[in-house]
Amino acid sequence: MDDARAVLGRCPLFVTLPPDVLDRLAQWFTPRGVRAGEVIIAEGLPSGALVVVARGSLLVAKAVAGHPEALVSRGGPGGHAGEVDLVDAETACASVIAEGEGQLLVLDAQRLRRMLVSDRRLFAHVARALLVDLAGKVRTTNDRVRDAITWGLDATGESIR
Repeated sequence: MDDARAVLGRCPLFVTLPPDVLDRLAQWFTPRGVRAGEVIIAEGLPSGALVVVARGSLLVAKAVAGHPEALVSRGGPGGHAGEVDLVDAETACASVIAEGEGQLLVLDAQRLRRMLVSDRRLFAHVARALLVDLAGKVRTTNDRVRDAITWGLDATGESIR
């Protein structure tokens, strides 16, 4: 678990957690090897898992109608994906693909629910980390939408008022 603890300690989601909490958290993650090009999470299909990169890197891609998949982000060791899919019971909102051979740490929704029952304090740490991460993503998305609207208005010369 020492390696898992070190990986989770580098993950932006969990970087602020104290060492004893990271030790407990590491026990809930399952290691998983991946091959280059392997689709770990497929957009539009059920997922319900958070993945953290222990070794290698991941690509997060989003389908765009009439175009090839768009690269949303790339994450190396300590990077994470699937947090939205872990929180809700909806289908995956993006695809996560192994860029090369690697190793992941996986926390699925079923284990997260078990954590809620058996270690509420740890669950509270994880829930707060997820909320802070998701709030940051909402703010970033809002900024991008604002920029897209601004550039769109500048390009057309039209205004809604």
